[in-house]
Amino acid sequence: MSRVVLAEADGIALAEAFPEDRAALAAGSDGAFDVDPDDRPQVPPVGLVRAAVLDAATGGLLGQVSWHQVGWGRTRACAAWNIGIALLPAARGRRAGVGALRLTARHLFATTDLDRVEAATDVDNLAARRALEGAGFRAEGTVRGAQLRGGVRRDVALYGLLRFDG
Repeated sequence: MSRVVLAEADGIALAEAFPEDRAALAAGSDGAFDVDPDDRPQVPPVGLVRAAVLDAATGGLLGQVSWHQVGWGRTRACAAWNIGIALLPAARGRRAGVGALRLTARHLFATTDLDRVEAATDVDNLAARRALEGAGFRAEGTVRGAQLRGGVRRDVALYGLLRFDG
């Protein structure tokens, strides 16, 4: 079955996610920044979209990006996209994260009317922080105690990119 490519640049492609991609990512993950399990039901964000991150030359699965809308006020002008990324360990260190984050933001700005894309990562996830900065995102602050990992509340660094940022 062929994938529908959403966007492609710099050797990275965002494509329609297949159901088996999540299993492949889970099987290949090293779990370095996975949050603690929680048996309470979690409602997925409204409008959550997932896309596979592929090597544009080979079609090989590198990871996945996702996005959903969040609000900072009661009007559409106050809405933003919150994005996330998960790369297989073999895809790390090759700037695939930078390319996928940049491509995701470009895709969202090109196909929607929202003017802000944001992302957050564990304050100690230096590789993810470098990838966000390399993709043009700006560090905006710390969200205290946002995640539970290893039984400890962890802070996350919040990053943002505006449509009109350089």
